[in-house]
Formats: sequence, structure tokens, C-alpha cells
Amino acid sequence: MARFVRPVKEIPSPATLLLMLLVSGCSTPAILEAWNPTPLAPEAPDRTWTPQQPSTELRAPADAWQQESGATLPSEQKTYDLPDVVDVALRNNPETRHAWEDSRAAAARYGRSLSTYYPEVSVGVTAGPSRFLFQNDPAPITVKQNEVQPQIELTWTLLDFGRRAANAEASRQRLLAANFAFNRKMQDVVFAAQRAYFALDAAKGMLRAAEKNLELARSVRDAAEERAALGLATQPDVLLTRQTDAKAVYDLENARVLVSDAQAALALALGIPANAPLEITDLESQPVPRNLAVAVDDVIDAALQQRPDLAARMAQIRAGEAAVEKAKADFLPSVGFDGTYGEDIWRYRINGAPRDHVASPDYAYMLNLNWDVFKGFDRMNAVREAEAERDAARAELANLQLETTAAVWKAYFNYRAARKKLDYAESLLRASQDAYDANREGYGLGLNTIVELLTGERDLANARYLVVQTRAELLTRSAELAWAAGAMQVGTLR
Repeated sequence: MARFVRPVKEIPSPATLLLMLLVSGCSTPAILEAWNPTPLAPEAPDRTWTPQQPSTELRAPADAWQQESGATLPSEQKTYDLPDVVDVALRNNPETRHAWEDSRAAAARYGRSLSTYYPEVSVGVTAGPSRFLFQNDPAPITVKQNEVQPQIELTWTLLDFGRRAANAEASRQRLLAANFAFNRKMQDVVFAAQRAYFALDAAKGMLRAAEKNLELARSVRDAAEERAALGLATQPDVLLTRQTDAKAVYDLENARVLVSDAQAALALALGIPANAPLEITDLESQPVPRNLAVAVDDVIDAALQQRPDLAARMAQIRAGEAAVEKAKADFLPSVGFDGTYGEDIWRYRINGAPRDHVASPDYAYMLNLNWDVFKGFDRMNAVREAEAERDAARAELANLQLETTAAVWKAYFNYRAARKKLDYAESLLRASQDAYDANREGYGLGLNTIVELLTGERDLANARYLVVQTRAELLTRSAELAWAAGAMQVGTLR
């Protein structure tokens, strides 16, 4: 039973109440801005917009990446190998958190879809004073009253012929799709981290090769200058070696730029600032992936079965089928229950007579049947729309399967070619080293010209670069094949 609270003696007029609401609901600047908001926009198409009141609240915090994801900077005292780098990427990259939050939101939407199986309960109270005239003979009666009406209402859908079940199933399938999309996003982040890691390792390898080539060029230059001092070489020979030395210095500086670019790309893949310190393990001494022991058809079959994005598409198709069932169920009626209970509590005075009061229960309980017999062909077109969206999801799945097959096919043969190219590059490096050593020895004995020595030096430098490039390509192709097949690494394909 609700208790009536005695009202104040003086009740503000309706105009006063309206003014109080306006003043409390919005400030004077807000009223003026509503009258003319044009000055809030840029002044002219050729002028930069400047906030009227500059505030730090308008600027994104410098550490927003850390605040939102809880990311931490890598340790300066640690050297990170590939598993460490992947772990940092999965913990720090905002894309994984975005996909994770999408899955959590989908789970909440699924929970909301199940809420329709439960009754809805609402509570409300209406209270306030009123004054009105009641027609009477010989004179009207003036009634002043204070009224309180507390009420509780329960609404429960008992039977809807599959609407709630279809909605819940569609939400459940969308949740599965979001979860599979999260798994695929993790694979994307892992692949991006691996690719950036291999690119940085290759850039550092190119830098080491450039340093060796510079040492080689300077040794050849020194040898030519010594022979020229002894009268065994001409000045053009010396100038050629100096030209080669300048080219080696240029290549060294270019290699340093490539290292800094690769460091920035790796930091972006890991979800950390580019200026964060991160030292990686050198892969030069580690073994490269071996030849595949599976056929391409087997890899394609595995990809079609285990790729999370394909499973997500299938879940979207099932969600579309549930949407079709929901659209068809809308043709049928629904049966529900409504119940209300409350109190009417009055305290009133008639023509200035002594106050009186009354309290009376107010309730209703009833079953209801709602059936929209005709809605202007809306439901018929809703079924057609749901069926078309379901079929579109099927077409997207078919297209994604074709893209997956093509991606695995290309990655498989690119991997095999990269493995053979590395073998050829290493053989070329050994042959170039032998050829250079022979030319260097022959030049010292006067049996070879400076042009032959510089040609051998150039071939050796190119062979060093080629080994670094093909090694990085093989590692990247390995990661690409695993990503295309929906695995974390090529080793799981064997």
C-alpha cells in the first residue's frame, strides 16, 4: 500500500513550472545555439576550423592505444624471438580487442534475444495536484485534489508460433559468426606480425650485407691504390674502385633506412608506438622451413574445413535461415497475458469543505490475442527480403571458398618456388665467393684486370643481397601459406 505525502501549501502555477523545467533542462548558451547554430560550423570553405574554447578534452590522449587496450611496452632488456613478437601482437594490437569486443557485444545481443521468453514487469507512479470544476445545479462545484496512483504491470507473451525461437537462433548464429571472425582476426594479426618480423630481419640482413660489401669495396680500393703507387695500376683503375666504394656507401645508407621503415611496420603490426624499443632475434643462423610433405589438394581441403572466416559465413547463412522462419512466423497470431495492480489514493476538497481522502485498489488480469491480418503486403515482402539475404550469404560463402582455394594454391606454389630459389641463391653465393677470391688472387698476381675484379665484387654483393631476400621471401611465404590455410604455422599442415 502506498503512503500519501502531504503536499506543500502553495503550488506553483503551470507557467512557472514550465519556466523552471526549461531553465533546469538547458543552459542559456544552449538556447542561443539552438536559435542559430551556424557559427559553430567552419567560417569559410578555405579556412581551418578552430574551437571557440580550446580544451584538452578535444584532443586524443597520446597514450590512447594503451588506455583502451591495456597494452604494455616491450622490455628494453629483452631480445624478442618470433613467438614473443606474436604474443606481443595478440596482447597489444587494437584489432584483436576490437574483434573481441564485437564477440562480447554479439553474446549480449544473444542474451537479449532470450529475454523475450520472460515476463516484463514495470512499476510506475503518477502523482500531483489538480483543480477542476464539476458542473452542478445551481452552481458548479470546485474540486481540489492531490492524487497518487502507484501501479505495477506484468506482460508475458505465452505463444508466438516461433518468433522468439527464430530470433534467438539468428542471434546465436551471429554470435558464432562473431567468434569465428575473432579467430580469423587473430590469424590476421599473427600473419601481419610474422610478415613484419621477417621484413625487419631481412632489412637487418641487408644492412649486414651492405656493411660487408662496403668493407669489400674498400679493400679493393686500397689494393688498387697500392698497385697504382707501385706503378702496377692506372689512375682509371683507382677511380673505378672509388666509384664502387661510393656505391657501397649509398647502399649502406639505403639499408639503414629500410631497417627504420621495417621497425615502424613491425611496431604497427604489434600495436605499439614506432618509437618503442624492440630488439628482435636474428634468424640468420636458424633453420628455414623444410619442403612440404603434403599435396596442394590436401592443403586446400584442410583450409576449406578449418578456415574460421568460412565457418563465420556458414553461421551467417544459418542466421539468415532463422530470419526467414521469423518472417514467416509473423503471419501467425500471438497470445499473451497482461496484468496490472495499483492503488488510487486521493486527498481532495470540494468547495472548501473539510479534506477527505480515499484509497482504492485498481487491478486487471486478462489474456490477449493479437493477429495482424493484413499489413499491406509488408510481411510477404519481409519473407522475400529474408530469403534474398540468406541466398546472398550463400553466394558470399561460395565466393569465399573460391578465393580460399585460389589463395592456398598460389601460396603453396609460391612457397615451393621460394624454397628452391633459396637453394639456388645459396649456391650462387658460394660460386660468387669462389669467383671473387680467384679474381682477387689473380689481380694481386697481375693476371686479372681491375674490371674483372670489380665484376666479381659486384656479383658477390648481389649474391649476398639475393640470399637475404630469398630467405625472407621463404619465411614470408611460409607464414602466408599457413594464413591462407587457416593455420598458425606451416608445420601444422604436415
